[in-house]
Amino acid sequence: MKKFPALLSVALLAISSSAFAQSPQPKPASKKSSTSKSTAASTKSTPAPAKPADPPKPLYPELTITELIAEDANRWSDKMDTRASVSGFVTQVDKTLDGDTAIRICENPKIDGMDRNRCVIAKCIPKIPCDVPHLGKPITVRGITQYDAKVGAHWWEIHPIEEIEK
Repeated sequence: MKKFPALLSVALLAISSSAFAQSPQPKPASKKSSTSKSTAASTKSTPAPAKPADPPKPLYPELTITELIAEDANRWSDKMDTRASVSGFVTQVDKTLDGDTAIRICENPKIDGMDRNRCVIAKCIPKIPCDVPHLGKPITVRGITQYDAKVGAHWWEIHPIEEIEK
């Protein structure tokens, strides 16, 4: 009877040491990945159809002056971006004290004064100078959008203008 426990412990040691001598087994994969691996292995000749990529977002989304003005400066929408392309008519060109060239662009060339509902301001800066357009001419500006909320201002701007098209 005394030999039985000793024989049992030796047998258990032999079994456990032989288990350690084997190479490690890979971890079982989840059902989802093992199914896809077996499917991929069986269909090596036919690759899975690729999902069509979304078209790249343009660097300068084209917005009308009305679309830009309609955006709430306090709430960013999907339509808005940090850059935009805006077209209209040049109704005023001024030099500012800081050296910028301010160009008022309106929906209609006959708008007189700054109508916040139909005009935006676009500014050329000294580091990115631009060719000053003529009054009344159509223009497209591309640049960084921002809302000027200084006292007496409160309008949308393209500041600075990065590209200008006359």
